[in-house]
Amino acid sequence: MDENESFEFKRTYLGQLFFSGFTSAYQAHELLFKDRSNDKSLDLPIAMAYLTEAHNYFLNAQTFFIDNFDTFDGRSEFSDTIDQFNIYNDEFLTNIRTDHSHQWSDIEYRSFVNKFSEAKGLLNIDSDNYWVDLALNGQAD
Repeated sequence: MDENESFEFKRTYLGQLFFSGFTSAYQAHELLFKDRSNDKSLDLPIAMAYLTEAHNYFLNAQTFFIDNFDTFDGRSEFSDTIDQFNIYNDEFLTNIRTDHSHQWSDIEYRSFVNKFSEAKGLLNIDSDNYWVDLALNGQAD
């Protein structure tokens, strides 16, 4: 495998981790803010399962990024996205533990989506903004 093929392979792999982590975080957020008028008692545990899944993807992405730091020129877009996901993750879990409103969970989620939006172009994922639009607006354009 030549250098260009190696780079494309690594970029694709990191992109898969980011995209899978993003879609899992999206599912967690959607379930957290789902209309509970019918008291869906399983929504919160399932949301936490999706959040755990997203955390695992971003933890793997962070490890892969650090291991290939030079390959990706240490691009801050990747580390910033991972850092913002961790802030969202912590806020989500803190608000559940303390039984507080999830207003800040939503704010940190939206910040995470914006950071993801900065990184996704470098990874050739979500080129039509479908997932970012869905995450920010509740619908894709």
